[in-house]
Amino acid sequence: MLIDNNLIAYEYYKNQFTPKEVYHSGERDETKLIDKYSNRKELPVLLLEDDIINSEGKGLKKGFYNVVPDEYKDFLLIYQTGQLKAKIPVIKMNVIPPSETKQQKPKKMSQWAYKRHLQKEYRKYLNGINPDEYEYTEVEISYVQENNAWVILYKTNNLELTGMIKF
Repeated sequence: MLIDNNLIAYEYYKNQFTPKEVYHSGERDETKLIDKYSNRKELPVLLLEDDIINSEGKGLKKGFYNVVPDEYKDFLLIYQTGQLKAKIPVIKMNVIPPSETKQQKPKKMSQWAYKRHLQKEYRKYLNGINPDEYEYTEVEISYVQENNAWVILYKTNNLELTGMIKF
């Protein structure tokens, strides 16, 4: 059995001689899509039915993609199987004001009646999802003929981001 001081010394000694992880691509595990957005249960899926390809042959092929905004909401990042395929600039951001999430007790309702009302609300969603607590995400893509561009609309509960792919 090791004493605590010897255990600390052993860990220090072991860490000196173990090889460190080298990231050849410059991408660490924390920055990968699966780790960075792992707190979300599901990412929105974008289905491309047509190829979006420029004259040089580069672009997005038809298939399934995950769309996530970047940290500063400047770009929409399009991933396929955890690899970044495209980075689309956001041209319009619309913040929807949140509805009143905190319920205040009506002045004429007693404290006992208010507690009973909250219990009814809680029991209502035991078998399903409470829409006030659920965070949904949705992605749509459409072609705009007059601008000759593809428009991607990313929606969450309180945010709408519009990105454009133009050739």
